[in-house]
Amino acid sequence: MTLSRALRPAELYLVGGTVRDAFGGEAGTDLDLATSLSADEVQRRCAAHGIRTVGTGIQHGTVLAVIEETHLEVTTFRVPSGRESHTPAHDIATDLSGRDFTINAIAFSVEAKSLVDPFGGEHDLAAGIVRAVGDPTLRLSEDPLRILRMARFGPAQGRTIDLATRSAADQLAPLLARVSVERIRAELEAILMSRFPHEGIRCIKEIGALPFTIPELIPAIGFEQNRFHIHDVFEHTLWVLERSQPDPILRWAAIFHDVGKPHTLSVDADGSRHFYLHELESEKQARARMAALRFSRDDSEAIAAIVRHHMRPLDCGAPGVRRLMRDLGERLPLWRSFKEADAPPTVAQEAFAATAQSFDSLLQAEQSRLAGPSYGKLAVDGQDLISLGMRPGPPMGALLKELEELVLDDPEWNVRERLIEEARKRITQRPPP
Repeated sequence: MTLSRALRPAELYLVGGTVRDAFGGEAGTDLDLATSLSADEVQRRCAAHGIRTVGTGIQHGTVLAVIEETHLEVTTFRVPSGRESHTPAHDIATDLSGRDFTINAIAFSVEAKSLVDPFGGEHDLAAGIVRAVGDPTLRLSEDPLRILRMARFGPAQGRTIDLATRSAADQLAPLLARVSVERIRAELEAILMSRFPHEGIRCIKEIGALPFTIPELIPAIGFEQNRFHIHDVFEHTLWVLERSQPDPILRWAAIFHDVGKPHTLSVDADGSRHFYLHELESEKQARARMAALRFSRDDSEAIAAIVRHHMRPLDCGAPGVRRLMRDLGERLPLWRSFKEADAPPTVAQEAFAATAQSFDSLLQAEQSRLAGPSYGKLAVDGQDLISLGMRPGPPMGALLKELEELVLDDPEWNVRERLIEEARKRITQRPPP
């Protein structure tokens, strides 16, 4: 390793997720290392060997070394006392004693080619247990984000949580209110992109952390749906999340898609329950939470689009397919994938598969017929309507919308002369302003 030569004769260890994942046969392109050298010395030695470094984390005692396509994060040994502590330590054992969980507190000596495992992390990995290093109350209090990391490394990855660690998390969940929203969002997304995201979210609910992460889900807990569902709203949300493809847009959409149901309930005289337009309320709440968590504009719009349109059916015929192409654009494949995850549990899989196949056939036919990616480009525009005597304003916009709907129902209408004649007829039939 080029970096190893550069940092000799200092102590250098692979640490954290790099070692943990290696036990599972996983190999990443980014590596975490710990060293006895100061960050300044790491930078100086790397420069002397022609290794590019990024010093954005140097105030935290961390230097990012970049060798070809590999990123190596090198951090000085530190004394345990929280995320903001950067007091240098003299040995790797002291550094490991401040790490969050035993499975993340294993080091591998680059020089000696041997493991350092003072807290039994290898055993806990084999047993599938997440256990805090030392006193769990102290470890989680040092950085409350570790409460969410517990859910991620635990149930979200198929592991159980040590009882003492779980008990401490139950007591300390309110400390998450101190954590920046950016860190909360990143950790939630890591949970959502795990192997068992539904179990990670269930864990967050059970330890009382939803008020500090995704409070919109709280009214969904135990909230009864209707005869088309076998789960309450919360359990249905986890069911859809489990079935969603590992894409962050889809998995966030799964979280938000039904949060509007508890707020839109109506009950018929016969006791039938309805949630009319809950998708619009869900979109509204999703947008508010995404703004609070500081999502990017692009991600917010993509998630909101899936949530807003998730109730539109697959058995919509060719006109419906064309409208979906217009309204969702490049997000249509994500919507289609979400419909698979959100398939009604009371509908037989064979029946749903037949409906989905019919939709896909119609979609393929429409895509083959189109010359370009955009759909619904009218052969007439506002200038054409002005030439017919209309003035710019809401009535003109309404008429253009009517003509667009006409074309979506039957694309053969999208001929300029034919649409102008239809527009002239409709203008004549409109009452005077």
